[in-house]
Amino acid sequence: MKFKYFLTAFATITIFTSLTQNTFSQSNLGSFSGNLSVEAQTYRADSMIGARSTPEQMLSNSSLNLYYRLNQFEIGLRYEAFLNPIMGIDPRYKGTGIAYRNVTYRSEKIEASAGNFYDQFGSGLIFRSYYDSQLGIDNSVDGFRVVLKPVAGLEVKGIIGEMRNFWSYSNSIIRAGNIDLTSKELYPTLLPDKWNLVVGASFVSKYQSDENTNLILPLNEFAYSGRFNLFANSISLDGEFAVINNHPEIINDYNYNKGNAVILNLSYLGDGIGTTLSIHRLDNMDFRAETDARGNSLMLNYIPSLTKLELFSKYNLYPYSSQLNGEVGVQWDFNYHLAEHSLLGGELGGEFALNFSRINSIKKNYIDKYTYNSPFFELGDTLFYNDINTEFTKYITDNFDLTVRYANITNNKDILFYSGAPHYGMVYANLLGLESTYRFNDDYSLHSKIEHTWQTQDSTNMVENNENGNWLSGLAELSVKSSLMVSFLFDWNYGNQFVDRKLFYYSTNVAYLFEATRISLSYGRTAGGILCVGGVCRSVPATNGFYLSLTSSF
Repeated sequence: MKFKYFLTAFATITIFTSLTQNTFSQSNLGSFSGNLSVEAQTYRADSMIGARSTPEQMLSNSSLNLYYRLNQFEIGLRYEAFLNPIMGIDPRYKGTGIAYRNVTYRSEKIEASAGNFYDQFGSGLIFRSYYDSQLGIDNSVDGFRVVLKPVAGLEVKGIIGEMRNFWSYSNSIIRAGNIDLTSKELYPTLLPDKWNLVVGASFVSKYQSDENTNLILPLNEFAYSGRFNLFANSISLDGEFAVINNHPEIINDYNYNKGNAVILNLSYLGDGIGTTLSIHRLDNMDFRAETDARGNSLMLNYIPSLTKLELFSKYNLYPYSSQLNGEVGVQWDFNYHLAEHSLLGGELGGEFALNFSRINSIKKNYIDKYTYNSPFFELGDTLFYNDINTEFTKYITDNFDLTVRYANITNNKDILFYSGAPHYGMVYANLLGLESTYRFNDDYSLHSKIEHTWQTQDSTNMVENNENGNWLSGLAELSVKSSLMVSFLFDWNYGNQFVDRKLFYYSTNVAYLFEATRISLSYGRTAGGILCVGGVCRSVPATNGFYLSLTSSF
């Protein structure tokens, strides 16, 4: 019955938007657009994989974005329905309603918004408001936003509002400002040709009343940052620093230290070659819109991750979760195009990539329960994460390409995901994968991959689990006329130390694309893991059931 209502609603929206778009365009009354997203999952209990059933039988997340534009005005809203939220998404999203509404005016020199909005200052070290449905994050700010561009190369921005907190808003007021200057537009002759310098500065002020009966908390918390980005021919150098005044919160154990962060990136882009060296240091940089916020809620800032987004199936067993309360890390990324008709590139050429990441704790010398000192250039004793990976892609024929990838990962899983509780200890993994795409003709292609994971862990407190030991994984996906895709994938934990945990997971999927709409249906027994995007993570539970996904733009 629910599926019948869903199809009826989808058809109604499609017909309505088609008629209104034609009417609006013919009458010169502006333009109307939007998009629809629906996810629905059924749950069947499966005690061996740890999958739970639900009394609702089906859980779903849905959203509808609508936008109307007329001359310099834009009106937008998003209606959401979490009935009830899919497992892994915070259950506090349960409910329906308009979660986003915004009115914006834009001209050459001014932009003004009222309602909900998203923004980011620099790298996000002191402020980032964004929406990510995968992670279940929506920390939009509800208030006013003004952007001034009095002259070319100068942009001044100011915001004030409250941050979304599921179906309500934070108990704090956020006030923030940002300025960016671009030398190439302000003073074209200041630097040589093909050089450009962009500098910026930001501040964030948060007010929240003190309701803590045990501690005296600051009513106003202040953060500021500065940054630069220098482009010089094939080389770019950018850096940013940030300071957050003392901001005791539950997430940092009510620590009264100031927070600070430094980021540096050096890049080179040449003929067929590119490389980037990145370093950063963070100390007490978890900044929230409320002092008692946990998990992924009410995050005021964002720290860019120093790890590569791995494409291995079982990487979800040991991704990296940024440690905002203290880490120092380095990442080196190298990419090289193997030229056509060369020794390694062959007739059609190829691609080679190498990446290294290492992230460690910082040194903390505690003065008392609420303060410590941290020598800037001293490392802590704890390794959080180490990753060495490489990838080689060879274009064998016009219709066939092959990719080989390898990664060696060390992950301090207990620290990163269990607050130091002894579950897995340090996990050591080697992953090897082979991936290929073969195009039979313009209408049919086959994408496939096979992967193997070797892993060990040094925990002395080994309990039965569905993650330890070696894994074999595979995927086969047939594409028909770029509109129909049929796939099968599997994960086999054949090396689990516990005999009855040597489980086989599988999933079959059918997806169909037409115009701007994609609908897919899958069924399977899938293993749980951890989903991370840019160092921000959420748990993904094991499931046994059907999964329906629909996206459409109009």
